[in-house]
Amino acid sequence: FDSYRTYNFSTSLGTTIYGTFNFGKEKKIQAIRHVLRPSISYGINPAFDQLYDEYLIPSNDPNVIDEVVEYSRFENTLYGPPGKTYSSNLGISVSNTIEAKVRDKDTTVTDPRKLILLNNLNFSTAYNLAGDSLQWSPLRVTGSIPLVKKLDVNFNGTLDPYALDNSNNRIDEFNINNGGSLFRLTNANISINYSFSSEDFESREDDTSPIDDDTFRNGGRPDDLFGDSRDINDNSKFKDNNNATAEYDWYNFSIPWDLRIAYTMTYSNSQRQNEISSQSLMFSSNLELSPRWSVGISSGYDFKNKGVTLTQLRFQRDLESWKMNFSWTPIGSTNTAWYFFIGIKSSILSDIKYDQRREPDKRL
Repeated sequence: FDSYRTYNFSTSLGTTIYGTFNFGKEKKIQAIRHVLRPSISYGINPAFDQLYDEYLIPSNDPNVIDEVVEYSRFENTLYGPPGKTYSSNLGISVSNTIEAKVRDKDTTVTDPRKLILLNNLNFSTAYNLAGDSLQWSPLRVTGSIPLVKKLDVNFNGTLDPYALDNSNNRIDEFNINNGGSLFRLTNANISINYSFSSEDFESREDDTSPIDDDTFRNGGRPDDLFGDSRDINDNSKFKDNNNATAEYDWYNFSIPWDLRIAYTMTYSNSQRQNEISSQSLMFSSNLELSPRWSVGISSGYDFKNKGVTLTQLRFQRDLESWKMNFSWTPIGSTNTAWYFFIGIKSSILSDIKYDQRREPDKRL
């Protein structure tokens, strides 16, 4: 029996700074507020190299040096070997949000409207105190600009302060000292998201949408734009309308639907390639044919590779106490797959089910 212990330490400190610029209530833009959230963090991980050993592989050639191999007796165990590299990092991040207070176009409305001009403009980097070269990490920039309702422009980029040599390898010299600019733009991405549904054409007091703009701004996707993953052990993927009544009409006159569209483009320049590495337009739509039948599709077009992206068709049926769904990925030489599930809704009887799937082809 043998064991090992590891430890580390980390701490962080942050604050929030508010700045308001008032222009007067008679102005169209009455005020602008800037919210600044700087933070600093520190983390240290000791090196547990005392838990490593070495063995020698002798060479038959006298002109070749014997190979020294370092290993740990905890390799291939449940938690793996401990870390053998000492690290001491200082992290710095700044988050910005800019909002405006605008006079409403309706003269009968006395209270001004609040608009978000720039949401979560974040800058983050780190400094390796234990490193002997290339101590600064690339500067990461992320942000979101809401143009109109449900239409956001999300962007992110990576700025490297170090220069490249003739072989396009990073060297321990700042780019500005090598005759270049302060930073090198090595990677950038921009995405535009828009969603609307049949509810947008209805007069509702509570105008809500299943797509949360805050999730878009934080880089996530709560929708099924990239398809719906199916887990054979998780039957909660079935979309159940808890607000639906027990009695249904034979025909759904409203036929609810939704449509989500996203455009994304990625620029790569880490080794002076200076190219658009990816560019695609994707969409996802769901249609409720009847109170118990719904269908959906997710697909898109890749402008870089000039072809259709991963396409998925979804079918769902509410069987009252049972549920059934089927998803099919028909396009792709190695990504074609399908999944079928039918089971009881109750979590107590969730083991009473039948499911079958065809996994995508594995690549060697």
